[in-house]
Amino acid sequence: MIDIYAGSTLIQSIKKVMSANLRETLDGEYTLSFTVLAKSALALKTRQVAKLDGQSFEIVQISKSLQGDLPICSVLCEHVSYLLNHEMYNITEFDFTGDPTAGLTQVLAGTPFTAGIVDFTDSVTMKINQNVSRRAALMQYIAILGGEIEYDGYKINIRSHRGSTNYQLVMDTKNVTNVAVSYDSRENSSSYDIAFFKLLDLSVGDNVQIVFNPLGINVKTRIISLEYNPFYRYNIRVEVGSYRPSISDTFYRIENSISGVSSSVDNLQNQVYDLQVSYTIVKELSVVDNTINITYEVEKGATHQYHAQYSFTTDASGRITSITLEDIFSELLLKEVSSLMVDEASFAVTYADASTANYTYTTDSSGRITAIEKV
Repeated sequence: MIDIYAGSTLIQSIKKVMSANLRETLDGEYTLSFTVLAKSALALKTRQVAKLDGQSFEIVQISKSLQGDLPICSVLCEHVSYLLNHEMYNITEFDFTGDPTAGLTQVLAGTPFTAGIVDFTDSVTMKINQNVSRRAALMQYIAILGGEIEYDGYKINIRSHRGSTNYQLVMDTKNVTNVAVSYDSRENSSSYDIAFFKLLDLSVGDNVQIVFNPLGINVKTRIISLEYNPFYRYNIRVEVGSYRPSISDTFYRIENSISGVSSSVDNLQNQVYDLQVSYTIVKELSVVDNTINITYEVEKGATHQYHAQYSFTTDASGRITSITLEDIFSELLLKEVSSLMVDEASFAVTYADASTANYTYTTDSSGRITAIEKV
């Protein structure tokens, strides 16, 4: 039965449907759709809340049409956690380090949701300085923890492993109506789909073992999505495969760092001068995590390349506060390099044309290269 609410007021209870589908995935998707006779849906409106099995779903779309001569109404609902996508809950700044439960409470602050069970205890850090939805921030936080989201009404749980950890054999029954498998070398993955006549004792996140000899399948995996008719629990579709939460690298951008990088470029240019080569152009500059990688093209008779790697620290606003040289070397003619071997005081280069070159280098007390000499 689906109970329809407007605020705290019960509008109607739907006991019969023409069709219905409940879909839940391990990465947080949770939707409900159903179709009823149009005369049974006169009171339905978008933004009302449909409650089913202790979970709440917001009605986001209502479509009316004729099926033959029969007026019908199709309703699409999203779990109330999708409210966190609303612009009113967007955040532009977030900086937290500490207990995971306290962090979840801070992520959900100012929303209708509260922190539930959190299976993690080790300190966690998340920083955001971009405009993102609160739901995106929540999913980022869960991904950083390496956890999995679980809904409990208006409580958000973060579990280390949803579902059963014991492997359940799901193919030892005549209840299976369809099996499909695809292999994708581009993603080094295998995606399995299984259909059942009626719902077994299965949940999203469960570990399962699939053995189906006609297709040569014998694999241990997890349920990553489950969908079925919640009224009749027939025609069940299960998708199994590997799951790994993804962490976005766009939520925290290093701001106001040009001056810091410019300073590092000046320092590197001085080192180039110290080596008695003339600075020509910056060919490549990349920032990865807390590392700046710079490739220069310089001239000293022939054209050379000069590489440097710096680490840097930032303050809470993302401004670079210090830059430290970590590594520096010069690959010395612009030819395709086949291999490069580096030890404590020298390095050997083998080029694609099979020619080789050996160089020694000296450093000062801070590890900065002060001279390079071909031997």
